[in-house]
Amino acid sequence: MEKSAARKIRARPPQPAAGPHRITDYPMHYIAAIQRQNQINLGHALRPFGLSVPMWRALSALNDKQDVTIGQLADLTVLDRSSLGRVLEDMAELGLIERESPPDDRRAVVIRIAEAGRRRFAEALPAYRDHVRRLLRGVSDPEFATLMRLLRRLKANTRMMSDVTGTETD
Repeated sequence: MEKSAARKIRARPPQPAAGPHRITDYPMHYIAAIQRQNQINLGHALRPFGLSVPMWRALSALNDKQDVTIGQLADLTVLDRSSLGRVLEDMAELGLIERESPPDDRRAVVIRIAEAGRRRFAEALPAYRDHVRRLLRGVSDPEFATLMRLLRRLKANTRMMSDVTGTETD
C-alpha cells in the first residue's frame, strides 16, 4: 500500500461499533464523566483554601494574563458569562481580583488578579499540582503528550463544527 493511501485510511474518523447504540462507545461520555468527577475531587482539594473550582480557574487564568475582559476570561476559564459574573462578584468581595473600566471605554470592564489573589493562588498551587499528579497517575510522558495532542484536536474540531455559516439551506 502506498504511503498516501495509508495516511488516508488513518485520517478517517473512527466509527463506533455497529449494532445497538451504547453511550459508552463514544469518547465524549468519558470526557464528561471525567470532568464531572474531577470537579468534585478538585473542589475538595481547594476547599481548605477557600476556593471553588470556578474561582481557581479564574485565578489560574488571571495569574497568566492580566487586564482581560470578562469575555476573554470566560473563554479562558470555559465558564459562561453569567456564571463567571457571579464568581467574579464573590472574588471581588474577597479582594482576590480588581475590576476597572478603561478610560477610553467605560462600558468595558478589565479584570486583574489582586495581590491577595496572587497569594491565594500560590498557597493553593501545590494542592492543585498534587491533584493533577494523582489524576495522571500511571500516564507516561509520551502518553500525556499524545493525550494533549488529541484533546487539542477534538477542541479544534468542536470549534469548526460550531461554524455553521453556509451550511443551512432555506
